[in-house]
Amino acid sequence: MKRALIALLLCMLCAMPGVQAQDGGEMYTIGIIGPMEEEIELIRSKMKVQKVEKLANFTFYSGTWDRQRVVLVRSGIGKVNSSVAAQILIALYRVDFLINSGVAGGLNPKLKVGDIVVSRDAVQHDVDQTAIGEPPGKFEDADVIYYEADPRLVRLGEAAAKGLPGVKVYVGRVASGDQFVGTDEQKQRIVKTFQADAVEMEGGAIGQVAYLNQVPYVIIRSISDASADAAGAEYKSFVKQAARNAAYLIEQMIQNLPKKK
Repeated sequence: MKRALIALLLCMLCAMPGVQAQDGGEMYTIGIIGPMEEEIELIRSKMKVQKVEKLANFTFYSGTWDRQRVVLVRSGIGKVNSSVAAQILIALYRVDFLINSGVAGGLNPKLKVGDIVVSRDAVQHDVDQTAIGEPPGKFEDADVIYYEADPRLVRLGEAAAKGLPGVKVYVGRVASGDQFVGTDEQKQRIVKTFQADAVEMEGGAIGQVAYLNQVPYVIIRSISDASADAAGAEYKSFVKQAARNAAYLIEQMIQNLPKKK
């Protein structure tokens, strides 16, 4: 099965027009994944889009942004969607690194709506094989629980956040699962089990894909809701502002990238 999948990906790579391997020049190829339209529309508006391609029901926007090659995709919500999008970016577009952009719910009480979390690492909080002796968050055939983000990308994210007035940036742990975490009971369980700072529905799966492919990644999430009791209402009210903050941070990161050797 695995060999068949690899063969399929290689055939797709050869057949796809406009997708080329890295050329060793000074431009990076950056893969940006956002789950929702609100989370990618501002980034797309700042890109010079040169090609639009549809793959696996996802739309990939290829172009440039501040002298760097960028491939942007709206993955849709959830871990499976984001995993497929991440693998396509790695296997077919040959990205140098992945950035997962979007919004998240706050778990750390220090986080306020609009604040930024840059991932130190990520975990999938809904993985549970404890019945067969595995610790929470760990698959039986996996060798890690927490997927470490690239330290260089984390530092770029921290530095970029200084330009956002009134917004604080935290480097912390992002927990992901296929559920909207909207109650205090849910949040407390995730904090107690994983010591997470923010929760969303994609980043941990993207971290796993990046880890398996040995591709650097980082999650940039702006807090859209911080109160468990009012998570749904806060999310709807602040999602656009939070997405703007995350997009600004990514723009600054791209501008501050060192030249590719």
